[in-house]
Amino acid sequence: MLRQKIHNLNKRLFVGFVAATLVASALSFLPARINANGDDDHGDKPATANTGAKPAMATVSAERNIQGESGSFNLLMKRAPGDVRVGEIAHFVIRIGEKVEGGFGGGGPVPLEGAAVIAKVTTAGGADVANKLTVEAAPSANYRTSYTFSSAGDYKIVFTITVSDGRSFSADFPVTVVSGPVRTSFWIVLAFLGLLTLGAIGLILHTARRRNEGKIDFGRTAPLLGLALVIFAIGLTALFFLLPPRETRAAAELPVISEGESVVNAPDENTLLTVSKESQLLFGIKTEPVETRTITSGLKTTGVVRARPDAQAVVVPPVSGRIILREGITLGSAVGRGESIGYVEQVLDAPGQAALESQRLEVAAQQREVEARKLELRNSVAQLQGQNAEQRAKAQQARTQLAQAQREQRRAENLVEVGAAPKKRLEEAITAVKVAEQDVSAAEKQITYIANQIKQTQAGQAIFTSPRVNTPTKTFALTAPTTGIVNEIKVASGQQVDVGTQLLSIVNLSTVLIEAQVFERDLPAVRATTRASFTNAALGGEVYTVGTKDGDGRLLSIGQTVNEQTRTFPVIYEMKNPLGQLKDGMFVDITIDTSGDRQVLAVPKSAVVNEQGQTFVFVFDGGETFRKRAVALGAEGTDYFEVNSGLEEGERVVTEGIYQLRSTQPTA
Repeated sequence: MLRQKIHNLNKRLFVGFVAATLVASALSFLPARINANGDDDHGDKPATANTGAKPAMATVSAERNIQGESGSFNLLMKRAPGDVRVGEIAHFVIRIGEKVEGGFGGGGPVPLEGAAVIAKVTTAGGADVANKLTVEAAPSANYRTSYTFSSAGDYKIVFTITVSDGRSFSADFPVTVVSGPVRTSFWIVLAFLGLLTLGAIGLILHTARRRNEGKIDFGRTAPLLGLALVIFAIGLTALFFLLPPRETRAAAELPVISEGESVVNAPDENTLLTVSKESQLLFGIKTEPVETRTITSGLKTTGVVRARPDAQAVVVPPVSGRIILREGITLGSAVGRGESIGYVEQVLDAPGQAALESQRLEVAAQQREVEARKLELRNSVAQLQGQNAEQRAKAQQARTQLAQAQREQRRAENLVEVGAAPKKRLEEAITAVKVAEQDVSAAEKQITYIANQIKQTQAGQAIFTSPRVNTPTKTFALTAPTTGIVNEIKVASGQQVDVGTQLLSIVNLSTVLIEAQVFERDLPAVRATTRASFTNAALGGEVYTVGTKDGDGRLLSIGQTVNEQTRTFPVIYEMKNPLGQLKDGMFVDITIDTSGDRQVLAVPKSAVVNEQGQTFVFVFDGGETFRKRAVALGAEGTDYFEVNSGLEEGERVVTEGIYQLRSTQPTA
């Protein structure tokens, strides 16, 4: 009876789990339907005057004018939504027209009906993402296509158009794709499903343990556990399908672009752009204030990097021969002044070989004479060593006699002192001691004399050394004439070279010269300033300055001779180059500052846009509003333009994210 009750309870709990799972899936379906109406617009846009409903999803418009051998064409493009998100369908519509000079269209583009249009999507770098999108023709020379982007990033949609007479051209439009906001309801429902599943599994295991008195019969509980997991998988699949983790929107298909409709307005004071805060963050828009500053501007010319004459050298062999370079000497090796870099091995020619053979015969005779003299000296040394040994024996005998005479003297002194012997005996003993001392001294002097003779004879023997015979080769050392880097190697180790052949070159680029060519008409302006700046694409945007407080160099000289062909004269600057970024022979763009210390209103170069012959910037008006404003520029500096009109000090201009702003639909 108890088992039956437990079984019924399990059935009710499991049915409750299934019902709760279905309810969670139904709840996940409701926000998806609401989201599909396109109301997921997070910008704070005003309601319409009549209905109070939110406005339609924002679109982006752009225009391209194509001028080429095939003719002059105009393309107008609209895209919805304006800020495309991953997983959303982006709709595109383009209108194609041809500009015909002198036609009857009032100067406007003539619509091109029946053109063959191919569309594809590429990355910003040009790599293909999707080829041959489906393009449908629409009235008034309009063409539609759409694409769903699967990942965030910068893309381009490229249209290739072939008109009816066979002419073709291409145009591309930028598309920035961002990730949609995270959908909170997805994670709430997912957590609810997970808790229900874990609760059901726990209840099944707990009931099985109670039924079997603490043991679980997995054979009977496995089907229930499997069914719970299957139901969880079905609910999870439904959740991903009906309520994706990130919010998406459904944009309605765009209307056609009518004839005469303008997409890009002229950059005047009334051109406003509205970009939501979220889009500003996604587009990476950054601004910078317009300020009064000193900019380096004036005469622009080109220059060449040169190594200092005293900082470059070449290595040449002093004689002809075979070159042997030191191990480790390669291009880019650092060497010091006087450091060995190898040697030249000179091989004797035929006359030299004959002279060498004659020298060998002469040396052989000299060697025989030297050997005879050495033998004579060795015999003399042997005789002296014998005499030295004899004298040493005599000296030892004299020392023995001296010791005996000294003992006899002491005995006589004792006997005389007690009166046992006459005084005459003591006197005879003293005389015997003195005679023995003289014999010892004479023997030692004779030993020293003979030892000196032996040393002198041996020294004379060392003088007679065998004469040397020259080898058939001679070596000459090669050393670095200056400190620097091995810049060029023109020979290989083991190569035979002539005298004066350039082997390698060494250059020191820690300090370099910049040679600028300036026209003679600009000589007064150049003489009036010592400041300049220069850069090169290979320097990664780094700008070197001359003549300023924090500058890297100085004006060295102004040439005194004008080139007859180019009518230019050289201006030489000296630059520090500790990192070696400036290479010998590199071309640089130089701006010789002729503006003095004049303070001007300046705008960053990155903020200036040139389009269709007009120059403008995007001014940030605060909040979500930007203004596309025409400006008149003056002098061009290294990083800034002088502003003559169109901006005031303190206004903020967009320096990053301009690529996206140019494709944003202006506000009416």
